[in-house]
Amino acid sequence: MPSDDARPTGLWGRQFEPTYDFTPTPVTTRIAFCTTPRCGSHMLGHRLHATGGFGYPLEYLNPGNLRMWMRRAQEGGAADTLDFIKSVRTGPNGVFAIKLHFEHLPAFLREEPDPLSYHYIPLVRRDLVAQAVSFARAQQTGAWISDMPERQPAIYDFDLIHAKARAIGEGNAGWDAYFAGIGASPLRLIYEDVVQDPEAAVAAICAATGVDLADGTPPETFTPTRQTKLSASGDWKTRYKEDYRQRVVDGRLQVAPLAASPGLRPRFVSWARNKVSEIRR
Repeated sequence: MPSDDARPTGLWGRQFEPTYDFTPTPVTTRIAFCTTPRCGSHMLGHRLHATGGFGYPLEYLNPGNLRMWMRRAQEGGAADTLDFIKSVRTGPNGVFAIKLHFEHLPAFLREEPDPLSYHYIPLVRRDLVAQAVSFARAQQTGAWISDMPERQPAIYDFDLIHAKARAIGEGNAGWDAYFAGIGASPLRLIYEDVVQDPEAAVAAICAATGVDLADGTPPETFTPTRQTKLSASGDWKTRYKEDYRQRVVDGRLQVAPLAASPGLRPRFVSWARNKVSEIRR
């Protein structure tokens, strides 16, 4: 990510370009795709953007991205960053969609005045080890999407993959706890199913959210491809599983107890209490 003073440039920076803005339209439908890193949400977001019916689902509240949006909002004379984002990234049909990793939820609850108005759609990956391997590799190489060059080669690292698998598991569990807390029964998408039949996934999202693609106009967009590159040293997924099993046998596997996110619990409890009070009134 660039520093606070850097201008957004290159492949990462193109997401902030006014080229991808829409004419300001009132928001009538709000959608949040609830994700974890490397679950295919980037690919899904671009496919939905290409339909013309879902605005432009991106990670607007990723801390690095949010800094850039704060700058655009200030340059545009807007006092509220999320309101500014909605004003330029809500589609002509009134749909505003956002991607949220679980660690983005505190910012979402802080910035969004009406979180219960959203259609929540979680996206998970059946093969958690493959997701963790992809996460570790992307962090090492700096290539987070298909057309980004690798800054350095990836090296197999059991501890790094193990940490990523744990983070993904905690993120998925965190989303499940959030949905249970607000009483939501969301449409759940599986990455492997989306890859196999993306049209069916889009149709399911339309049915769950009431979006009619006939009301949309497909915009000009770039379409990322699936990243499938493996380490030159072989199949990391197989190697990780073998190492994991051996550590279990040897008694060397380090399993730390799960810890609550320090900043999320107080905010969520406070927000939930306020909402309950409003309902009772």
